[in-house]
Amino acid sequence: MAISILPFDIDSASREDFTEHHELALAAFAVDRPDAPLIDFETFVGRLRAIPPGVAGQRIWTAHDEGRLVGSVVVQLPRLENTRAAVVDIRVQPAMRRHGIGTKLLQVGTEGLREAGRDIVVGRGITAGGDGEGWANRLGFATVQKIVLQTLQVAESDYTRWEIAPPRGYLLVQWKGTAPDDLVESYAGARNSIRDAPAGESGYQHPVWTVERVRHAEDDARNRGVEHRVSVIVHQESKAVVALTVLEAFPHLRTTAFQQDTVVVPGHRGRGLGRCVKSAMMRWLTAERPEIGLVVTNTAADNNFMIQVNHDVGYLTRRTMLTVEADLTDLESRWADGRAYR
Repeated sequence: MAISILPFDIDSASREDFTEHHELALAAFAVDRPDAPLIDFETFVGRLRAIPPGVAGQRIWTAHDEGRLVGSVVVQLPRLENTRAAVVDIRVQPAMRRHGIGTKLLQVGTEGLREAGRDIVVGRGITAGGDGEGWANRLGFATVQKIVLQTLQVAESDYTRWEIAPPRGYLLVQWKGTAPDDLVESYAGARNSIRDAPAGESGYQHPVWTVERVRHAEDDARNRGVEHRVSVIVHQESKAVVALTVLEAFPHLRTTAFQQDTVVVPGHRGRGLGRCVKSAMMRWLTAERPEIGLVVTNTAADNNFMIQVNHDVGYLTRRTMLTVEADLTDLESRWADGRAYR
């Protein structure tokens, strides 16, 4: 078996190229994520094009066996607080696994990382108990966090769950794109309370939010064509943002939205503000974007409170996923002495 590894350029890719990638994904998901709904071609291409916020660059390589696509690796380089890390997503045709293809993709994908200042390799979204977990363990990756994937199917939802008014003394405020000037400072401060969320042993560092950073993130979303929705709860006496949730919809994904951070600041927890603000987001989204039928989120597996809030809003837990990390030096030593391929 002669496997060739080639760089893949999204911008110059043909429809035939994307079709091959889509077929690879469907085959891999059937094994790794059998509970997941089938992803259509347009949605798949949209996700491949949608580089997340906070990522400074993305590189893709593909593996071919006699011209046939059998695997791929996407390497993303986070910026700001996480500039030591490189995040990898490896996919191999199930029938071609255990032939060293994923390992070779990882080796090629990590070349040049040290020169870019990256010395930690991170894998996310690995299905617990699946092929990916065993492969990562054999390469010396350590599991640093468990995450639950949760989804909300709008058509199957009970909209009455979302009819929740803020408690007395609190006010709901919502915006798309740009935070109001009179709230942006307290909004930035509230976002920093996400640091209280369980993080396991992950080296991931949450952003330090400031007014400047909020404005930069808003500009970045606009430049990428991302619809950035924010719902907040304001404490009327202090006029401060005390709860928030963020949802994003990408231009290439017509029917899917992604629920991002949800935060309730200390001192205002235990009053139902998390469920209130998430419910308000769903009322707003379904009223303005009826074509969106799926909302996706993930939560630390030990964050039982937020998992239950999501269930109350209508999300279902689909699977447990792992975040794994490895030191680049250790991986390089495995390439050098051949242990990675044994």
